[in-house]
Amino acid sequence: MNKEILYYAILIGFTVLGIFTNSLDFNPIGFQCDNYVLNTYLYFILSWAIVMATNSTLKSKNVKLSDLFSGPLTILLFVGSLALLMAVYFTPPKMFFTKHILYITQMVLFGLFLYPYYLNNKNLFHHIGITTLLMLVILSGIAFSFPYLIKNSWGMYLFIGLIGIIIARFVEMFIKKDNKKYSRVISYVAIVLFSLLIMYDTKKIIVNANNCVNPDYINESLGLFLDSINLFQNNYILSSN
Repeated sequence: MNKEILYYAILIGFTVLGIFTNSLDFNPIGFQCDNYVLNTYLYFILSWAIVMATNSTLKSKNVKLSDLFSGPLTILLFVGSLALLMAVYFTPPKMFFTKHILYITQMVLFGLFLYPYYLNNKNLFHHIGITTLLMLVILSGIAFSFPYLIKNSWGMYLFIGLIGIIIARFVEMFIKKDNKKYSRVISYVAIVLFSLLIMYDTKKIIVNANNCVNPDYINESLGLFLDSINLFQNNYILSSN
Protein backbone atom coordinates (compact mmCIF):
# COMPACT_ATOMS: atom_id res chain seq x y z
CA MET A 1 0.00 0.00 0.00
CA ASN A 2 1.16 3.54 -0.78
CA LYS A 3 2.79 5.05 2.34
CA GLU A 4 0.72 8.22 2.14
CA ILE A 5 -2.53 6.24 1.86
CA LEU A 6 -1.41 4.09 4.80
CA TYR A 7 -0.74 7.23 6.86
CA TYR A 8 -4.23 8.58 6.26
CA ALA A 9 -5.78 5.15 6.83
CA ILE A 10 -4.06 5.02 10.24
CA LEU A 11 -5.24 8.56 11.01
CA ILE A 12 -8.81 7.58 10.08
CA GLY A 13 -8.52 4.48 12.28
CA PHE A 14 -7.31 6.39 15.34
CA THR A 15 -9.94 9.10 14.82
CA VAL A 16 -12.74 6.54 14.53
CA LEU A 17 -11.43 4.86 17.70
CA GLY A 18 -11.53 8.23 19.46
CA ILE A 19 -15.10 8.76 18.28
CA PHE A 20 -16.20 5.34 19.54
CA THR A 21 -14.48 6.01 22.86
CA ASN A 22 -15.69 9.56 23.48
CA SER A 23 -18.66 10.45 21.26
CA LEU A 24 -21.18 7.63 21.39
CA ASP A 25 -23.80 5.96 23.53
CA PHE A 26 -24.68 2.44 22.49
CA ASN A 27 -28.14 1.79 23.94
CA PRO A 28 -29.40 2.91 21.46
CA ILE A 29 -26.45 4.03 19.39
CA GLY A 30 -26.16 7.81 19.10
CA PHE A 31 -24.19 10.86 20.16
CA GLN A 32 -23.75 11.80 23.80
CA CYS A 33 -22.96 15.20 25.31
CA ASP A 34 -19.73 14.40 27.18
CA ASN A 35 -16.54 15.80 25.62
CA TYR A 36 -18.54 17.96 23.21
CA VAL A 37 -15.65 20.05 21.93
CA LEU A 38 -13.32 17.05 21.58
CA ASN A 39 -15.97 15.11 19.67
CA THR A 40 -16.54 17.99 17.26
CA TYR A 41 -12.84 18.21 16.45
CA LEU A 42 -12.55 14.43 16.08
CA TYR A 43 -15.12 14.61 13.28
CA PHE A 44 -13.32 17.62 11.83
CA ILE A 45 -10.07 15.62 11.72
CA LEU A 46 -11.92 12.63 10.25
CA SER A 47 -13.33 14.86 7.50
CA TRP A 48 -9.91 16.03 6.38
CA ALA A 49 -8.43 12.53 6.73
CA ILE A 50 -11.08 11.15 4.34
CA VAL A 51 -10.47 14.03 1.91
CA MET A 52 -6.71 13.44 1.92
CA ALA A 53 -7.08 9.66 1.65
CA THR A 54 -9.30 10.24 -1.40
CA ASN A 55 -6.69 12.49 -3.02
CA SER A 56 -3.85 10.07 -2.33
CA THR A 57 -5.85 7.12 -3.67
CA LEU A 58 -6.75 8.94 -6.88
CA LYS A 59 -3.10 9.93 -7.38
CA SER A 60 -1.86 6.38 -6.74
CA LYS A 61 -4.32 5.10 -9.37
CA ASN A 62 -3.10 7.78 -11.83
CA VAL A 63 -6.62 9.11 -12.27
CA LYS A 64 -6.64 12.01 -14.73
CA LEU A 65 -8.71 15.16 -14.28
CA SER A 66 -10.42 14.47 -17.59
CA ASP A 67 -11.74 11.22 -16.11
CA LEU A 68 -13.48 13.15 -13.32
CA PHE A 69 -14.28 16.57 -14.75
CA SER A 70 -15.54 16.40 -18.29
CA GLY A 71 -18.75 17.78 -19.75
CA PRO A 72 -21.99 16.95 -17.92
CA LEU A 73 -20.15 14.91 -15.28
CA THR A 74 -18.74 18.10 -13.72
CA ILE A 75 -22.20 19.64 -13.36
CA LEU A 76 -23.57 16.35 -12.03
CA LEU A 77 -20.85 16.16 -9.39
CA PHE A 78 -21.41 19.76 -8.33
CA VAL A 79 -25.21 19.48 -8.11
CA GLY A 80 -24.95 16.08 -6.45
CA SER A 81 -22.53 17.42 -3.86
CA LEU A 82 -24.83 20.34 -2.97
CA ALA A 83 -27.82 17.98 -2.66
CA LEU A 84 -25.79 15.57 -0.55
CA LEU A 85 -24.56 18.37 1.71
CA MET A 86 -28.16 19.44 2.35
CA ALA A 87 -29.08 15.81 3.01
CA VAL A 88 -26.31 15.52 5.61
CA TYR A 89 -27.39 18.72 7.35
CA PHE A 90 -31.06 17.82 7.50
CA THR A 91 -30.73 14.13 8.37
CA PRO A 92 -31.39 13.92 12.13
CA PRO A 93 -28.68 12.36 14.31
CA LYS A 94 -31.08 9.62 15.42
CA MET A 95 -30.74 8.23 11.86
CA PHE A 96 -27.21 7.40 12.89
CA PHE A 97 -26.02 5.04 10.15
CA THR A 98 -27.78 6.88 7.31
CA LYS A 99 -26.25 10.19 8.39
CA HIS A 100 -22.77 8.66 8.57
CA ILE A 101 -23.05 7.07 5.11
CA LEU A 102 -24.13 10.42 3.64
CA TYR A 103 -21.35 12.22 5.54
CA ILE A 104 -18.59 9.85 4.35
CA THR A 105 -19.83 10.06 0.76
CA GLN A 106 -19.81 13.86 0.98
CA MET A 107 -16.22 13.91 2.24
CA VAL A 108 -15.13 11.69 -0.65
CA LEU A 109 -16.77 14.17 -3.05
CA PHE A 110 -14.90 17.03 -1.37
CA GLY A 111 -11.74 15.01 -1.96
CA LEU A 112 -12.62 14.84 -5.68
CA PHE A 113 -13.09 18.62 -5.82
CA LEU A 114 -9.69 19.24 -4.18
CA TYR A 115 -7.93 16.70 -6.40
CA PRO A 116 -7.04 19.27 -9.12
CA TYR A 117 -5.16 21.34 -6.51
CA TYR A 118 -3.40 18.22 -5.25
CA LEU A 119 -2.48 16.97 -8.73
CA ASN A 120 -1.33 20.37 -9.99
CA ASN A 121 1.25 20.94 -7.26
CA LYS A 122 1.50 18.43 -4.44
CA ASN A 123 4.18 20.36 -2.54
CA LEU A 124 2.19 23.59 -2.67
CA PHE A 125 -0.91 21.66 -1.62
CA HIS A 126 0.83 20.41 1.54
CA HIS A 127 2.39 23.81 2.23
CA ILE A 128 -0.99 25.55 2.01
CA GLY A 129 -2.48 22.78 4.13
CA ILE A 130 0.00 23.50 6.93
CA THR A 131 -0.59 27.26 6.60
CA THR A 132 -4.36 26.75 6.82
CA LEU A 133 -3.95 24.47 9.83
CA LEU A 134 -1.86 27.09 11.65
CA MET A 135 -4.44 29.78 10.87
CA LEU A 136 -7.21 27.50 12.14
CA VAL A 137 -5.35 26.81 15.39
CA ILE A 138 -4.65 30.53 16.00
CA LEU A 139 -8.20 31.65 15.16
CA SER A 140 -9.78 28.87 17.24
CA GLY A 141 -7.42 29.72 20.10
CA ILE A 142 -8.59 33.35 19.98
CA ALA A 143 -12.23 32.21 20.03
CA PHE A 144 -11.66 29.91 23.01
CA SER A 145 -9.61 32.50 24.90
CA PHE A 146 -11.82 35.53 24.22
CA PRO A 147 -15.33 34.24 23.33
CA TYR A 148 -16.91 37.48 24.57
CA LEU A 149 -15.28 39.34 21.66
CA ILE A 150 -17.31 37.33 19.13
CA LYS A 151 -20.89 38.54 18.93
CA ASN A 152 -23.99 36.68 17.74
CA SER A 153 -24.80 39.72 15.57
CA TRP A 154 -21.86 38.75 13.34
CA GLY A 155 -23.98 35.98 11.81
CA MET A 156 -26.07 38.14 9.49
CA TYR A 157 -23.12 40.20 8.25
CA LEU A 158 -21.00 37.08 7.64
CA PHE A 159 -23.85 35.51 5.69
CA ILE A 160 -24.18 38.63 3.52
CA GLY A 161 -20.42 38.57 2.98
CA LEU A 162 -20.59 34.92 1.96
CA ILE A 163 -23.27 35.66 -0.64
CA GLY A 164 -21.10 38.51 -1.92
CA ILE A 165 -18.09 36.20 -2.33
CA ILE A 166 -20.20 33.66 -4.23
CA ILE A 167 -21.49 36.37 -6.58
CA ALA A 168 -17.97 37.73 -7.07
CA ARG A 169 -16.68 34.27 -8.05
CA PHE A 170 -19.49 33.86 -10.58
CA VAL A 171 -18.61 37.27 -12.05
CA GLU A 172 -14.98 36.15 -12.25
CA MET A 173 -16.03 33.29 -14.54
CA PHE A 174 -17.28 35.78 -17.14
CA ILE A 175 -14.40 38.23 -17.17
CA LYS A 176 -10.97 37.79 -18.72
CA LYS A 177 -9.25 34.70 -17.42
CA ASP A 178 -5.94 36.54 -17.03
CA ASN A 179 -7.40 39.10 -14.61
CA LYS A 180 -5.29 37.94 -11.67
CA LYS A 181 -5.71 41.21 -9.76
CA TYR A 182 -9.48 40.71 -9.51
CA SER A 183 -9.00 37.11 -8.40
CA ARG A 184 -6.45 38.08 -5.74
CA VAL A 185 -8.70 40.80 -4.31
CA ILE A 186 -11.56 38.30 -3.97
CA SER A 187 -9.23 35.80 -2.32
CA TYR A 188 -7.97 38.34 0.23
CA VAL A 189 -11.54 39.32 1.12
CA ALA A 190 -12.55 35.65 1.31
CA ILE A 191 -9.66 34.83 3.66
CA VAL A 192 -10.76 37.59 6.03
CA LEU A 193 -14.38 36.42 5.80
CA PHE A 194 -13.64 32.75 6.46
CA SER A 195 -11.23 33.64 9.26
CA LEU A 196 -14.09 35.46 10.97
CA LEU A 197 -16.40 32.51 10.24
CA ILE A 198 -13.97 30.14 11.93
CA MET A 199 -14.05 32.25 15.08
CA TYR A 200 -17.84 32.61 14.87
CA ASP A 201 -18.41 28.87 14.40
CA THR A 202 -15.94 28.09 17.19
CA LYS A 203 -17.93 30.37 19.50
CA LYS A 204 -21.08 28.43 18.51
CA ILE A 205 -19.35 25.17 19.47
CA ILE A 206 -18.51 26.64 22.89
CA VAL A 207 -22.12 27.76 23.43
CA ASN A 208 -23.57 24.45 22.21
CA ALA A 209 -21.20 22.52 24.45
CA ASN A 210 -22.53 24.42 27.46
CA ASN A 211 -26.16 23.88 26.43
CA CYS A 212 -25.98 20.37 25.00
CA VAL A 213 -29.32 18.61 24.60
CA ASN A 214 -29.33 16.70 21.30
CA PRO A 215 -25.75 16.76 19.98
CA ASP A 216 -24.92 16.34 16.28
CA TYR A 217 -21.15 16.31 15.90
CA ILE A 218 -21.30 15.78 12.14
CA ASN A 219 -23.22 19.02 11.59
CA GLU A 220 -21.14 20.82 14.20
CA SER A 221 -17.87 19.84 12.54
CA LEU A 222 -19.16 20.56 9.01
CA GLY A 223 -19.30 24.28 9.72
CA LEU A 224 -15.63 24.37 10.67
CA PHE A 225 -14.70 22.04 7.82
CA LEU A 226 -16.40 24.23 5.20
CA ASP A 227 -14.70 27.31 6.67
CA SER A 228 -11.30 25.60 6.55
CA ILE A 229 -11.70 24.21 3.02
CA ASN A 230 -12.62 27.66 1.71
CA LEU A 231 -9.71 29.19 3.60
CA PHE A 232 -7.45 26.56 2.03
CA GLN A 233 -8.72 27.20 -1.50
CA ASN A 234 -8.25 30.96 -1.28
CA ASN A 235 -4.78 30.61 0.24
CA TYR A 236 -3.93 28.26 -2.61
CA ILE A 237 -5.22 30.71 -5.24
CA LEU A 238 -3.09 33.52 -3.78
CA SER A 239 0.02 31.34 -3.67
CA SER A 240 -0.37 30.01 -7.19
CA ASN A 241 -1.12 33.37 -8.90
